Amino acid sequence: MTDQRGELRVGAHVLVQLGSELVTDVEQALLECVKNAYDADSPGCRIVIDTEATGALDETAPASELLKFNVPAENVAVRFETEEGRQLRKDHADDELVRRTLEYRGRISIEDTGVGIPFENLSKSWLVISASLKRGDEDGPKKKTLLGRTPLGDKGLGRLGTMKLGDILLVESATAATAEISSAWFRWADCEKARTVDEIPVKLSRNPNSQGFKGTRVSVLGIRDLQEWKRKDRLSEITRSMARLISPFEAATTFPVTVQLDVGEQSLALVTEELLSRAMADFSFKWQTVEGKPGLTVRARLRRRLLTSQRTRALRDRTARVFGQDGGKAFAEYLKNSPRLKGYDETRIDAEGAWFAEVEHHFDGTQLMAKQEQTFENPGPFSGAFYFFHFVGDEEEELGAATGTGASLQAVRDLAGISILRDGFQVRNRGDWLGLSVGMTSGSTYNLRPENTLGYFALSGERNYKLVEKSDREGFVDNAAYRGFLNLARTCRDFANGAIVAVRRSLDEYDKKSHPKDEAKGKTSSGDLERVGSMAAATLEVGKLAEALSDELKNLGDAADADPERRERVAALTDQLVQVASQSIDSGDTPAVLVDRIEREINDGRERSAALVESAAIGLASRGLMHELRAHLAEIRHRVTSLERSGELGRDAVVHLTAIRRSCTAIAQAAAQVDPMMPRSRDLKSNFDVLEIVSSYFEQRAGVFTSTDIDVEVGGQSLMVRMNPARLLQTLDNLTRNSIFWLGQLPKGRKKKIEVIVSSSGLIFSDTGPGVDPIVEETLFDLFVTSRHHEEGGQGLGLFISSELLALESASIALLPERNKGGRKYRFVIDLSAVRQG
Repeated sequence: MTDQRGELRVGAHVLVQLGSELVTDVEQALLECVKNAYDADSPGCRIVIDTEATGALDETAPASELLKFNVPAENVAVRFETEEGRQLRKDHADDELVRRTLEYRGRISIEDTGVGIPFENLSKSWLVISASLKRGDEDGPKKKTLLGRTPLGDKGLGRLGTMKLGDILLVESATAATAEISSAWFRWADCEKARTVDEIPVKLSRNPNSQGFKGTRVSVLGIRDLQEWKRKDRLSEITRSMARLISPFEAATTFPVTVQLDVGEQSLALVTEELLSRAMADFSFKWQTVEGKPGLTVRARLRRRLLTSQRTRALRDRTARVFGQDGGKAFAEYLKNSPRLKGYDETRIDAEGAWFAEVEHHFDGTQLMAKQEQTFENPGPFSGAFYFFHFVGDEEEELGAATGTGASLQAVRDLAGISILRDGFQVRNRGDWLGLSVGMTSGSTYNLRPENTLGYFALSGERNYKLVEKSDREGFVDNAAYRGFLNLARTCRDFANGAIVAVRRSLDEYDKKSHPKDEAKGKTSSGDLERVGSMAAATLEVGKLAEALSDELKNLGDAADADPERRERVAALTDQLVQVASQSIDSGDTPAVLVDRIEREINDGRERSAALVESAAIGLASRGLMHELRAHLAEIRHRVTSLERSGELGRDAVVHLTAIRRSCTAIAQAAAQVDPMMPRSRDLKSNFDVLEIVSSYFEQRAGVFTSTDIDVEVGGQSLMVRMNPARLLQTLDNLTRNSIFWLGQLPKGRKKKIEVIVSSSGLIFSDTGPGVDPIVEETLFDLFVTSRHHEEGGQGLGLFISSELLALESASIALLPERNKGGRKYRFVIDLSAVRQG
C-alpha cells in the first residue's frame, strides 16, 4: 500500500461568491473599508470618488502564469507585451517574461491617517482571506487598540465587498510619514480565470514616500456603473445611504466621515443637536448595573406643541378650549393628578416650561430578564434615545421654513427609524426591526410612527461583545444576549408609546370633564345629528321663504299705494321666516359646535371600532373552527373505533388509542366552553351556580395546567346568578390566559398557582405571578392598555372587552388594593351582586 499526503485548496471563484453574498450593496462595501480605518485608530476617514480618474498598473511574470488572465472588465482594459515593451510573439516560450498592463477609468479611495500596515502584515494578514489580527477570544471582548478602541471587524472578510465597487483592489500604507509606502494589488476579474486562490496574480511592492503620507489608502480602480456615479444627485444619495450605516447623529458621532464625489463634498453628520431640539417629544434610555443590580432607567419629555395640534377644526377648537384662556395651566394641574401618570416613579408638569410634561421610571432588570420560555442574557450596558417629530399641519412646517431647516427635516424623513450603533457605526437591520409600525395598526392613534420617529441605541464593542454580528452584516446572531437586548429595546418602545398615550389621553379626558355642557343629557351624537338635520331643513325652508318674500316685496311697490292683501302676505311671510329661523337655533349650539362634537365622537368611535374589528374577526374564525372541529373529532373517533374492532392491534397500540380518545374528549369539552360565547348565544340569560361553572371551566383545562406546572385552587361558596354565562366565561378565560402568560415568565423553581374564591357577591381571582405593573394599574381596564409587548400578544383589548361585557349584565370587574411581596396589585374582584338570585 502506498500512502500519499494530500492538501485542501480553495477554488478562486469562492471569493466572488463570498463577496457577492456577504455584502449587500456599494454602501455596505464602503462601510467595511471605513470600519478598517476606525480600527486603525484614525481620527476620521475620507471617501473620494473620482469618476474622471484614469491610469494604468503593470506587472511582470512568466507567460505561463500571466497570459490566461486576459479578460477585460468594465472600465478596465488589458494589454500584454514583452518585458522590453515590444509586441508579444505568438510563439513565445512559457517561461518568457511578459508584462501585463491594466488601464482603468474611475477611482474610489477610502483614506485614513491611522497606524498603517507594515509590509510584512500585507502578506500575513491583509492578503489572507478570513485572517484577522483583531479577532478576540471566543467568550471575551476583543483586544483594544492603542487609542482604547474596540475593533469593529474580526472576520477578515470585509475587503471582499470591494468587488461591488470595481475591478482592481489596491492598498497603500505607511506606518510613518518618513516610512516607505507598502502596497499590494490584484484584480477581482482574475478570480474567474484562476482555478485556486493561490493562482491569482498579486503584486507586492515598496515605494518611496515623497509626500510624507501616513495611514492607509484603499483604492478601487475601474469602478462599476460609472454613469450611475455621475448622476446629479448621487452625492446626496450616497451620503444619506452611508449615514444610515454610520451614525448620522452629531451627539453619537465618534468617527467623522466625509464623502467627496468629483468636485462636491458632504459630511455624514446630518442630524444636528439643533435639529433634534425641535422634536415634539424625546425619550432617553439607560441600561446599566449598579451595585450588582441591573436596571433600565427611562425618561419621556413632551412639548406643549404636541398637545396643541391645529390639524383639524376639532383639534383647533380643543386647543382653544384647553390652552386659550390660561395657557394650559388648569390642564397642567389636572395632569399632575391624572390616574394615567400615577404608575411612573417621577412626573414633572410645567405649563410654562420648555417641556410641558416629563415622566421617569425605573424598571427592575432582574424582572425584565427573568422569562422562563426564553433564555435571556444581559447584553451589557447601553443607552438610547428616540425623537418624535410632526411634519403635517401645525406650526412645524412654518418653523422649518422660518429657520431654514426644511432640508434638515427632509433628512429626518430619509433617516427615520431606530438605529443600532456600535461605537458609532450602524449595525444594519432589515426594515422596522423594532415594530414601530405595529402601533399604527393596534388601534391607538397616539403611538409613535416609524416615519416620524428618529432614534438609536448606542452599543460598544467593549461592553456589548456578546452581541455578535452576522457574517452578512445584516443584524445580530440570535443568541441569548441578543434576545435580552431585543426585550429591553421593546420595553423602551412600549414605555415611549405608553407615556405619549397617557398624556394625550389625559388631555382628551380633561377636555370632556372641563366642558360638561358638551356631555349633558341630550348632547349625544344622535341628538346632535338630529339638530344639524333640523338646521339644514330649516335653512332650506328659510331660503324658500326669503325668495317668496323677495318676490312679494318687488311687487309691493309704494307702501302708500300697496294692495292691502299683498301687505298682509308680506307680513305673514316675514313672521313665518322669523319663526323658522328661531326654531333652527333654539338648541343654543351653533352648527360649528354641533359638528365639532359629532366629529369628536366619530373619532372616538372609529378608534374603538378599529380595535374591536380584530376581536370580531377572531370570533368569526372561532365560529368556523367550532363547526369544523366537531366534524374532525367525529371522524377521528370513527377511525379509532374501526381500528379497535379490527382485532389486529397489539396492546401497545390500544394504549395509544385510549390516549387519543381522551384527547378528543378534552377538545370537545373545550369547544363546549366556547359555544356559549358565540354571537347566537350572546343574548341568552340563564340561572346557574358560579362556583359550579368556574370549577367546570378549570377541570376541562386540567391538561393545560398540568403541562405548564400551574396549580389551580377553586373554593368558596355556592352563588346563584341570572345572566349570560358566556360573558362571565369570557372574563374568566381572559384572566386565566393572562395568568398563564405571566406565570410562564417566572424563573424556574418559583411557585405557580391560580386561585379563585367565590363569595356571596361575586368572585376573587388571583395568581402568584409578578402582579400588575404600577404604570397601568390605574388604567388597566381602558382601551389599549397593556404591559405585554405586542410580539407577546399584548393588544390592551381583553380586560377592556371583559369589563364592557360585564357592564351589559350590570356586573363589574376591578383591581383590589392588596399588593403582593413585590409591591404590586394582583387580585381581581368580579362583582355579581346585581345579578344574584335568592
